[in-house]
Amino acid sequence: MTLDELEGWLALQIVGRYHAEIHSSLHLPPASAWDDAVEARRHPLRLPHDRERFLQDFLPFEERGIRRDGVHLFGLRYWDDVLSPWAGRFPRRMRVRYDPRDLSCVFVEGPDGTNWPVRFADLRRPRITLGEHRLARTALKERGVKAVDEQLIFETVEKQRQLVDAAGHRTRSARRHAERRDRSLMATENRSFAAPETDHGEEWDTDLPSLVVEEWS
Repeated sequence: MTLDELEGWLALQIVGRYHAEIHSSLHLPPASAWDDAVEARRHPLRLPHDRERFLQDFLPFEERGIRRDGVHLFGLRYWDDVLSPWAGRFPRRMRVRYDPRDLSCVFVEGPDGTNWPVRFADLRRPRITLGEHRLARTALKERGVKAVDEQLIFETVEKQRQLVDAAGHRTRSARRHAERRDRSLMATENRSFAAPETDHGEEWDTDLPSLVVEEWS
């Protein structure tokens, strides 16, 4: 089965069988136990107020310092003007969340807890998955390339995509890899990466020291 077919089968197994059969501890189907619990609630169930932030809270993260040229993660560089007040002078590392399905945008958590979307510094870079990135880094290490080279990473990903697409007609494992890549990127294709709205507008931490500016004549 493909990954989509497996997910469909698993959903049916959970919703269509497990939730409908009598549970050994509950002595009734889990679906009935759920309905009873919902009916007994004092307040109705509600969805998260901000679905995008709800998703971001579950994303993996790394802590990174904000350099003057942006955020560096997995050997890739990210930049947005929102980083300017912190670049090179914020006293501690900041939490950087990422979606393994799409590395083209990360979310930098500001001092007030707001997640700011930050894209590739080079906007011409294509969207890639973390799996593709790891395969590219592995291929480069096997060639003896130890220094991190962002351009070489993307060139390797593109060559590997061409090989996988060509092999997809011949081997089952290659077809699964191509499906996993396309499915991951499709899941984030229509996501909104707009900067979050805040109440403090353009106010920044004015206690940060000023950067030293070199004057050239």
